[in-house]
Amino acid sequence: MRTSWQLEFTHLRYETENRQGASANNAGKTRREQREDPEGHFARGTGIVRRKGFYHTTTKAISRKAGIAEGTLFNYFETKEDLALYFFEQELVEVIEWYERDRRVKRAALAEKLFAIIHHFLERLAPYEEFIGAVYLRALAPASKLSPWSLQTQERNLRYLRFIRGILAEAEAAGEFPPVGDFGAYAFGLFHLAIITYWLRDRSRGKEQTLALLDRCLKLGAHVLRKGWDW
Repeated sequence: MRTSWQLEFTHLRYETENRQGASANNAGKTRREQREDPEGHFARGTGIVRRKGFYHTTTKAISRKAGIAEGTLFNYFETKEDLALYFFEQELVEVIEWYERDRRVKRAALAEKLFAIIHHFLERLAPYEEFIGAVYLRALAPASKLSPWSLQTQERNLRYLRFIRGILAEAEAAGEFPPVGDFGAYAFGLFHLAIITYWLRDRSRGKEQTLALLDRCLKLGAHVLRKGWDW
């Protein structure tokens, strides 16, 4: 599945390669830069953000670390926040595609499915833990594109909620628990956010405390949905 970001990158690649009026050397350099996978630019760019922090890293420093011209970086990411938005967009797309491919997970009980989804997210976030922490702080600024109130963030969250709602609807249809409607997706979305926050502060080996908490909470939630509070 190609996202709007990927389609935009493809358009930019061909647009740049066919731009007229540039010198032969500059054209050759631009073509080499544009052929490089944008994920490569992202990986190198986030490395310096992790070391220096979100506020203390300039786009010039990011482009230097990525090995591309600053103007080329702006073709991909106009600001550092766009870099972060791209990251979260790609992670969401990957997790949804992973779930659709994994037949074993799709056949599992609901609690196991939800555990697998969050666990897969956390495994993919692990190399970028410091970057995620910096982004969380930046998201507290009301005017930030990363803020929960920004349209970009809400659009991505809505796609995630629809994904989770579909999984819950299948479990409801199978009689695993009573109908909870859209509330279930919103509740799980908040729970997912809480787990990531806990994960960022977890210093246990292999994030074992986070995984144990995740497992206990999902089992308890499944029990409550099936049986209510009558133990």
